[in-house]
Amino acid sequence: MPHVTPPLRLGLTGGIGSGKSTVAALWRGAGHRVIDLDAYSRRVLDVPGDGVEEAVARFGEELRTAEGTIDRAAMARLVFADAAARADLEDLVLSRVDLAVADEEAEAARAGERVVIHDSPLLLEKHHDGDYRAVIAVLARREDRIDRVVRDRGRDRAYVESIMAAQVTDLERIRRADRLVLNSGGRETLAARAHHALDMTLIELRAALEEPGDSALR
Repeated sequence: MPHVTPPLRLGLTGGIGSGKSTVAALWRGAGHRVIDLDAYSRRVLDVPGDGVEEAVARFGEELRTAEGTIDRAAMARLVFADAAARADLEDLVLSRVDLAVADEEAEAARAGERVVIHDSPLLLEKHHDGDYRAVIAVLARREDRIDRVVRDRGRDRAYVESIMAAQVTDLERIRRADRLVLNSGGRETLAARAHHALDMTLIELRAALEEPGDSALR
């Protein structure tokens, strides 16, 4: 059986309202494989299946909705009041996310893809920096982030600030990321900065691998 080289991992992260998801969409539209870890996390409880069944067995049948998924609001109330329950939920979700991500990375390897990008909102909070060849963080002004979430997601300011308080600060992102994308202009400006950041990161990876002509890293 021929040897299949696993793709290199890049990490994309950013705080709530920073524009991280927009950057991920831009890169995906340019043909890069961007794996949305948050989407896989949501799928565990939002799609009937083994994840839902295990959650019901652990936390109670009353959390099952009429559609066969998990009542997220009820689950949130439960786990935020019980650290052990929260740890159990994280184990349940993350074990399945890891399997799904591994399957997608294996698919990328079989297709001969050299790089995959993980769109991971909690990459720094979970101290996963070491899992990646490079980490790119999206930054935006605090007030812009709050306004964006209030406007686009219908959340109130207190909600956004509570999420921000649970995430690392921008100073921490600046300290720990390998490259930054500043979201301080319109979409065209963000697109130019995002593509430049990724292009420069891939150029540096080529140099590190001594493969200056490897077009598969584009």
